[in-house]
Amino acid sequence: MMLALLLALADLTGFYASSQTEVAAAIELEADGKFAYALDYGAVSEVAEGSWTSEGTTIYLTSTRTDGVYKQAAFNREPLTIDGGALLLKRYDIVIRFNRDDSLPTPPNRNKKL
Repeated sequence: MMLALLLALADLTGFYASSQTEVAAAIELEADGKFAYALDYGAVSEVAEGSWTSEGTTIYLTSTRTDGVYKQAAFNREPLTIDGGALLLKRYDIVIRFNRDDSLPTPPNRNKKL
């Protein structure tokens, strides 16, 4: 049972980016249950890091550090919906679609001080 859970989590890990118009966003899910996230959307620029868990077709983000959060709270079991190979995050007035991007190198400063 534990092995199946670890394999399922490992399948979700990786670097995801959004390529939507006027949105620059990325999230990295690490195998140890940590995440790093960044969003630039209009006047909003925010970053967060913390931990993630998954239940069924939903990933939950809980931030331990945030910077730049604008008119919306830091992540407290913030749901990311798994949609095929994409992750969907409802944030502000948009739905951000993150797609796995294995072609980009992993950012060198992931999960470090913001």
